[in-house]
Amino acid sequence: MRAGGGLLATVALSALFVASCLDGGNGVEVSEPEPEPIEQTVASTTTSTTVAGSQTTTTVFDGPLAPFTGLPAASAAAARQPAFVVKIGNNNDQSRPQMGLAEADIVYEELIEGLKTRFAAVFQSQVPPLAGPVRSARTTDVELLAGLGTPALVFSGANTPTLVELRDAANRGVFVDAGALRRLDPYFRLGSRSAPDNLWIDIEMIDFLGSGVPGPVVTYGELSESLGTEIGGVEITYEASFGRQVSHLWDPAVARWVRVQDGTLHTTLQDDTEVEIAPANVVVLHVVYEISPADPASPEAQSFSTGPVQVFTQGRVVEGTWRRSPQEPAWDLRSADGEVIALQPGATWFILASADGSKFPEARIATFDLAEAAARLETARAAN
Repeated sequence: MRAGGGLLATVALSALFVASCLDGGNGVEVSEPEPEPIEQTVASTTTSTTVAGSQTTTTVFDGPLAPFTGLPAASAAAARQPAFVVKIGNNNDQSRPQMGLAEADIVYEELIEGLKTRFAAVFQSQVPPLAGPVRSARTTDVELLAGLGTPALVFSGANTPTLVELRDAANRGVFVDAGALRRLDPYFRLGSRSAPDNLWIDIEMIDFLGSGVPGPVVTYGELSESLGTEIGGVEITYEASFGRQVSHLWDPAVARWVRVQDGTLHTTLQDDTEVEIAPANVVVLHVVYEISPADPASPEAQSFSTGPVQVFTQGRVVEGTWRRSPQEPAWDLRSADGEVIALQPGATWFILASADGSKFPEARIATFDLAEAAARLETARAAN
């Protein structure tokens, strides 16, 4: 297992930055729109379901719900709190274990150069004190940030064309710039890691949040009994020696999809402890990637579009179609019969898999039955 202990003891708030990481540039001027109130409530009910041979009970209470998990919020004020989005590195083993992913309500996994992936972690119902490694933004992020209620964006920097696009998006109220080019004080480097995978953020030091009130981006609730088939897991592979391979394997004991990346159990730091990454839902979006105008080697996901989707929730997979637009930036997930796909309340990982028609290699997607998923998970845990 990778050493994770003592991370917090090693941090020094030095704010010593490598110029090549920050890429130069000016701060972003922000126009902050007036937030509009939302109210999400649900009647108190208790339901019991059997998922993949394991009995689970779901209780939903009266009161406001956290917008990005569908779980009860601590209070009405907490349900209206603006969000943070942190760009977190995932290039190689030097990026791991990351910190903060266990607290994320939503994680977007997007393709970057070299067929690697990067995370945009969305925090609203709970915000970790520290997160990292913080890495640079991409043009893909502009569309992904829409619909999150003008969140604060935490990122290390970007190249000049990307910064221009980000500046325009911030001025339009898509997000509030909390990046390292604008604010130095919350950022620090870990002496125990090498650049560029050693930049961390102390989120508690940021004295402002986003300016908007977030709303739901998917539908949460009980999955219709007529939808989906029992499944053990999914694997997404990019066919290259330097590419990425990830699996999410159903663990009926915890009713979650445990993540395995490049053959090893993917863990994240929560305080000084490594914990498994295991979201309640995994949504595999088949997305067309064009060439980013900022860099010919950089993929840009076209997330204002439509395409096939595989939704892994409650021990089942539902195949259908996703749809999203600037006017309606929430993810509209529908089965082949047009029925809305409801997700299990909890954290959701969206994997933006390169689809047929992309300018970059198409992802190969395979699924596993319960027996094979259990065997793979046992092997990964034993190796860790």
